[in-house]
Amino acid sequence: MKWLQRAAMLEGLTLIILVCVAVPLKYWAGLPGLVSIIGPIHGAAFTGFVVMIVYGLGTQLIGVWGGLRLFIGALIPFGGFVNERWLGSLRK
Repeated sequence: MKWLQRAAMLEGLTLIILVCVAVPLKYWAGLPGLVSIIGPIHGAAFTGFVVMIVYGLGTQLIGVWGGLRLFIGALIPFGGFVNERWLGSLRK
């Protein structure tokens, strides 16, 4: 479960950096290079997180509703941090 929790944190962090730092710099400061770097990093983190959700479902670490919750949370800025906290509460 710890690996899924860390993946949620990584995915959430890369999304926040992309949405709150890289995209505004692209449009307000005319610096598109950061999006070209952070975008693929976030894409890899998101894809890895989805793979881990599927693995968690397959090994029955999480249920279907938990997997759906994690996926939806990954689509929302700051949702990754909510996911990480929720996964932490499951470990106790």
